[in-house]
Amino acid sequence: MEAILNNVDLLILSAAFICLFVTLVTIRKARGQDVPHPEFGHMTGPPLLLTILTMLLFLTWATVAVSYIDLGGMNVVVAMGVATLKASLVALYFMHLRWDRPFNAVIFVGSLFLLGLFLGFALLDTGEYKEVILDDPFQQIQTIQYGSPQG
Repeated sequence: MEAILNNVDLLILSAAFICLFVTLVTIRKARGQDVPHPEFGHMTGPPLLLTILTMLLFLTWATVAVSYIDLGGMNVVVAMGVATLKASLVALYFMHLRWDRPFNAVIFVGSLFLLGLFLGFALLDTGEYKEVILDDPFQQIQTIQYGSPQG
């Protein structure tokens, strides 16, 4: 099991390439077919869904690959950027937000903006705290329990 966890980036990348191969085969097979449009709603074809799945797998691999590179404080920024891109792809294509009313897209983008704004304000205050609140949590618990430090 540990060998699998050590090679998780290779597993994700191989799954992405397999999905890319399946996507290309599906696109080639569906190229000459005329698919009727449904009477109600929107039906997304398998080539587009497989393309989005391939993009999500490559972005997952990119997240794992960036975690091995030491970028300092930018690791979190890059990981959150890739996660935001992946969430946007899922919302646009798997939740059919791309073909929905534009007002719903405005609400989605606005909620992402407000989430970033709230997280930004919360992170502005993190420099005011101590790095370690409790030096030794077990020592602190004994102090609280018995009235004086033990040991």
